Amino acid sequence: MSSELVPADVRVVWDQIKPGLHYVLGKTNAPWRPEDVYHTLISGAAYLYVGDSGFVILQPKADPFTGQSDLLVWIAYSPKGDAAVCYQAALDDIAREAGFKKLVLWSNRPGWERVSGWTQTAAVYERAV
Repeated sequence: MSSELVPADVRVVWDQIKPGLHYVLGKTNAPWRPEDVYHTLISGAAYLYVGDSGFVILQPKADPFTGQSDLLVWIAYSPKGDAAVCYQAALDDIAREAGFKKLVLWSNRPGWERVSGWTQTAAVYERAV
């Protein structure tokens, strides 16, 4: 798979990315539905980039304490399961060109500390009441 990412209009590639969204949901048990992702992209609150066989969805996120905006890798998909790693150089370029100082990634999947360049800075724990 190439490491190139190009911006895409979700209305044009929806049928192409929808199976990947379902795959990510199955692996992560995320709280969103594919329709939520579609709406977020259409509203301009997130940005879709596609590669040869995968895609990433990015969102600017402001840190409430520092005011700094980071670029969140919200969803990353490739059939091999390595989209965030495969597209790392392209993600760095996108973030840098848009003026972001860092990329962030939220994941309930272990192992990101083994991926070059990513550092765990927090853990989220939940308790049902």
